Amino acid sequence: MKRRSALKLMGTAAGLAVAGRGWALDGPYPSRTIKIIVSSTPGSATDLAGRLVGDLLFAKYGQSVVIENRAGAGGVIGMQAAAASKPDGYTLTTGGLGHNVLPPATLRGLPLDIPTALLPIAQVAEFVNALVVRTDHPANSVPELVEYLRASKRKPLYGSNGVGSSSQMTAELFAMRTGLKFDHVPYKGAADALLGTANGDLDICFMNLPPTLAMVEGKRLKALAVTSAYRARQLPDVPTMQQQGMKDFDVTSWLGMYAPAKVDPAIIAQLSQTIVSGLATPEFQARIIGAGFEPKLRNSAEFQAFSAAEFKRWSEVAQRAGIVVAYGGK
Repeated sequence: MKRRSALKLMGTAAGLAVAGRGWALDGPYPSRTIKIIVSSTPGSATDLAGRLVGDLLFAKYGQSVVIENRAGAGGVIGMQAAAASKPDGYTLTTGGLGHNVLPPATLRGLPLDIPTALLPIAQVAEFVNALVVRTDHPANSVPELVEYLRASKRKPLYGSNGVGSSSQMTAELFAMRTGLKFDHVPYKGAADALLGTANGDLDICFMNLPPTLAMVEGKRLKALAVTSAYRARQLPDVPTMQQQGMKDFDVTSWLGMYAPAKVDPAIIAQLSQTIVSGLATPEFQARIIGAGFEPKLRNSAEFQAFSAAEFKRWSEVAQRAGIVVAYGGK
């Protein structure tokens, strides 16, 4: 994966005209530099997705694409910057489940209304979670794990990489589906939660596959299942939750591109078509897989409907689990 913060090619500025409450095209788009704000640190999954799309837009349009990392506050800082930018199509942002759905589903008092502040352009990829236990755990399948935990004389523990994370939400969904009662142990990051599982401090952990894979391959953790409806190509011998009796259990973390509200619908449609068709080519499909993702493309309308459904699903899980908290601890 090429990691360049800017793809330098001179472009000419395009005039922009305000039309009603939005911005309308006044000449061909794009005719100058496009900026992609990434709400996380360099090297993160969100960052890699943004750079992949940046490469695609540069290849398609020949205009410079600048990647600007603005991490902090669970992605809120970057999303605020993107939402406040001029809605002319020249500032885009990356996002996904962890930034655009889970914060508004689990936090009160956010400084912006994320679902209305940013428009979905296209989904580009997804990656699965794995259910892992310590290597010497007696359970070797999900049914065996459920039976073991039900027979336990103590309340089992699961760990996550933070309150409101996809790791916690997946575990809570598992608890609801099985009727098991857990105590949650939030860690500062995925590595600590996985280490706690490997050491036996935790009974189970649901975690994104990219940080989990090395510990599974190194025999430091045992993967009982993946949470997607399909087997992960990185762990082809590990069955899905559905294959082990958890009907309709399908959880993935997903990534996509967004634009500020009020961007001209013609620009959204153009970018959506460019991204979906471009990432469907063999070259970019290989790059998506090489980055540890699964290709999953949705156009703007499909992505918007999917995002709304995800928000509804995880809001219900958060409410039932009682994990809606105040933003910033206020």
